[in-house]
Amino acid sequence: MSKTITLLTSGTRGDIIPYIALGKGLAEAGYNVRIAAPRGFANLFNNMGEVPSPLRFAPFDGNPTDLMVEQGDFTPFTLGTNLIRSIQATRAFLQKARHLYRHMLHSAAQACRGSDLLIHGLPTIWGAHIAEGLGIPAVRANLQPLTPTREFPSALLPFRFSLGIGNWLSHWAVTQATWLSWRSEINHARHADFGLTPAHWLDPSLQADSAQPLTLNAFSEIVVPRPKDWNANQRITGYWKLDSPDWTPPQALQHFIDSAKNPIAIGFGSPGTQGYLPMLEEALHMANAQAVLTLPSKWHGEIKSQNIFPIEYAPHEWLYQRVRVAVHHGGAGTTSASLHAGIPTITLPLAIDQFFWAERVEKLGVGLSIPQRKLNAQNLAQTIIEALNNKDMGLKSKAISASLSQENGIELAVRQIRNLL
Repeated sequence: MSKTITLLTSGTRGDIIPYIALGKGLAEAGYNVRIAAPRGFANLFNNMGEVPSPLRFAPFDGNPTDLMVEQGDFTPFTLGTNLIRSIQATRAFLQKARHLYRHMLHSAAQACRGSDLLIHGLPTIWGAHIAEGLGIPAVRANLQPLTPTREFPSALLPFRFSLGIGNWLSHWAVTQATWLSWRSEINHARHADFGLTPAHWLDPSLQADSAQPLTLNAFSEIVVPRPKDWNANQRITGYWKLDSPDWTPPQALQHFIDSAKNPIAIGFGSPGTQGYLPMLEEALHMANAQAVLTLPSKWHGEIKSQNIFPIEYAPHEWLYQRVRVAVHHGGAGTTSASLHAGIPTITLPLAIDQFFWAERVEKLGVGLSIPQRKLNAQNLAQTIIEALNNKDMGLKSKAISASLSQENGIELAVRQIRNLL
């Protein structure tokens, strides 16, 4: 009988899609695969045609990311222009999320029952406790480098300067702070769902290097060179990508792109994009650029400029192949898409790992970045003009894309899981 593998994920669409891509590869290898994810992502399975039928959707209740509605300086876990208000927003989020967390953990535990292997990542760090309760092995699958290293500070910190010998400590501190934020809720679930004793006050993942579990890192060594102090359980597979979707664009979108002198794509990856509309309109006018802007439909009526075509959804794999520059928040999945497309990337980081990917884009010479807290029409316009006209940046972008196209991250990840099972 085929083994049943559950991929446990949460967060945003960018967190879900790589897991779906891996799930497809595992299903093609003969495993029974289910994706356990918040109910709000049912549309990925029902409407968009991106998920093959062998995958089973196992929904659970709750997604803390839904509470993190972007509101300028008042977004949780960010460094806005008002540090005190940012800290207050983070505290308010943690208080609101506690009840949701307990219900989510219980619901997710039910969705994972009957599994032979559990795969989990950053948004579902609590997956290891569910695997322990079910008595099955767990594999970490990260879209960003989270295993401690002395070579660079934690990828979840907004500053990117080296701390020297403190780099490793920064990983430890971020992991421990995350664990302590939810330790009470996780220990409640351990007892209520599985009868387990409370976990140690130190995060269980902060173990000796030799005891670190198998971790699949879903990015390329071309983008993030392998840290020399990682052990053999840390496997860098390459990116996990779905095949380009069979997507037919609205006729008006195709006409906008075909008639644009300098077509670019813009997506902030947050519900607060509407607050930037006047600034975007001014920046595009100054740069003589025309943008396809990913934006919830309820805000489309506020757009006055002919330089903006608003659309609620367009696959990055389709859109980035048809524009000259990608402007986005710098999430792991979106950065992968623009790197694969072979066009310059402008990152506008706000939180979590976005500053890390912005740094990688700049170090590769394939793009530029502006933190959202420093964003204005003038510096955005100047950055767009630079990305459109810098020939060396364009050539490097194409070279990186060509190198990434030779990798098959899903194949390598499936091979590692097969060896484990």
